[in-house]
Amino acid sequence: MVFSLFKKKKEPQPLKNRVEFCITNLSLGAADAYDILLERDDIDIEESGCTSHCEICEQGIFAIVNGEIVTADVAEALVQAIDEELKQNPLF
Repeated sequence: MVFSLFKKKKEPQPLKNRVEFCITNLSLGAADAYDILLERDDIDIEESGCTSHCEICEQGIFAIVNGEIVTADVAEALVQAIDEELKQNPLF
């Protein structure tokens, strides 16, 4: 087996904001916000089986944006709340 001691340098990847959704909450109405955010290049989206925020999940839709919980009543409002959180607390 032949290998090189000189590895090619990878281009640095730009940092992206992280938005996490609970799978259960997606089925409760957050899926529309998920679909809108999925098309954006500045966000990495993750789905979790459970985020352990059941009391928030029961009350409405939510997402976790860079570690901060963002809530809303409808998907459009959730997208706006996520954008506002990203403006107030950007990752970079």
